[in-house]
Amino acid sequence: MNFYYAPMEGITLYPLRNIHRKVFGEGVDRYYTPFLTASHTHHFKNREKKDVLPDRNISFDNYEEEIVPQIMAANAGNFLWAAQEMKKLGYKRVNLNLGCPAPTVVNRHKGAGLLCDTPYLDAMLDGIFNEAEGKDIYPEISLKTRLGFTDPSEAEELMRIYASYPLKELIIHARVREDYYSGSPRLEDFKRAVATYRKCGGGADICYNGDVTSAKSFEYIYKELCTGADKASETDGSKTCGITSVMIGRGLLSDPSLVRQLKGGEALSAEELRTYLKCLYEDYAQFIPEDRNVIFKLLEHWTFLYRHFASCDRHLKAIRKSRSRAEYHAAVNNIFAECEFVPVTDSSC
Repeated sequence: MNFYYAPMEGITLYPLRNIHRKVFGEGVDRYYTPFLTASHTHHFKNREKKDVLPDRNISFDNYEEEIVPQIMAANAGNFLWAAQEMKKLGYKRVNLNLGCPAPTVVNRHKGAGLLCDTPYLDAMLDGIFNEAEGKDIYPEISLKTRLGFTDPSEAEELMRIYASYPLKELIIHARVREDYYSGSPRLEDFKRAVATYRKCGGGADICYNGDVTSAKSFEYIYKELCTGADKASETDGSKTCGITSVMIGRGLLSDPSLVRQLKGGEALSAEELRTYLKCLYEDYAQFIPEDRNVIFKLLEHWTFLYRHFASCDRHLKAIRKSRSRAEYHAAVNNIFAECEFVPVTDSSC
């Protein structure tokens, strides 16, 4: 089973990718970048382009395989341009975002906005794969999708479309767009979607995405996905329960050691979390001006990490009120010194 770090806008940038790999080792098999917008001008925004420059990948010996740029595009031409640019930078894979639920994305006929226009989506994918198939100037292409826009019954048509194209991998978030990130993942609908994809001839590897937030939740989800799964045809053990990989986002923000635990390793320690946070601050400070802006970026992480500290409301408030580097580090030192550290934060399923 492979484990991927999910793309999250403004969060899974190169400082996080580098520091996570440096502190927690090689447990995560691939890191997906926040989406790069493939615009009609055929120019990336400066901050997006900088995030994928090879010299930023200082913690990766094989960044070409271990980092996957995700592309947001509204048509085949723009996607193909962006994919080719990523190939020039050495990347062997790219991912097309068909799952982002943000209204600003959906209203521009991108991300999950394409899921409610299946004729257009089909034509777009046809344009992409007719041009890219068999040509070395393009990297391998995977898709990240949801089960539908408003209802999981839409997955049947989506899977039929996806099965028509030579995808390398199909990443399925087990929710529809209207779910955003709330509610329980739709595991039964996910299984039906995978079965439909296979029945229609789809041969891509399948990656599960949705609410793997702890070892306990992974065990529950994995068991549910295996229930009723036909494993008789699986001879190499690589496609257990119909999936080859799992993508994790918020779970890794809450517990950066989660993949290590899922692979049989140790739980998070207070000292490595302290090191992780210190390194993140230093790396963010290299490209974010002013202490307060760096602190705002770290607060995105504390939104998830505070769970590791018992009775920490007062200390967390001090971190949030920090206005300078010195205030922030003093507040962080206090939460580590005065609050009980909780290595594992299991979520109920």
